[in-house]
Amino acid sequence: MTTEIFRNMQIPDSGNFYNGTLHSLLLLNESLSLLCYPCEDSMVDPTTNLMEIWIMKDYNIYESWIRKFRIIGLPTDSPLAVWKDYILLFQSKSGYLMSYDLNSHEIKELNIHGCKKSMRAINYKECLTPIPR
Repeated sequence: MTTEIFRNMQIPDSGNFYNGTLHSLLLLNESLSLLCYPCEDSMVDPTTNLMEIWIMKDYNIYESWIRKFRIIGLPTDSPLAVWKDYILLFQSKSGYLMSYDLNSHEIKELNIHGCKKSMRAINYKECLTPIPR
């Protein structure tokens, strides 16, 4: 039998949002990652309207957070997930599912539409190991 230990962790300081930052945890390149983006009602610095993706290189060491991506001006209030380590999925302000290639900066509309903020994305990893009952 194992014992799990839970700790508080410091997150990186993303100082581009004056009154509200939202965060989503991600797995990116097999590392704990954090997506930082402004909440809908926050006052965003107009010169840096952006999202940031941070990667923690050494678990539970604050200084190991590295800003990997800065994404400027995406038409979204609702980032969803990172797929295949380089494609950010998001719902556009008009309701369409879209992708943003973190390497090439290409934006694509994926021809799926929903009500504003209605879409969700869930990452999973297949495993052949049985789950104990």
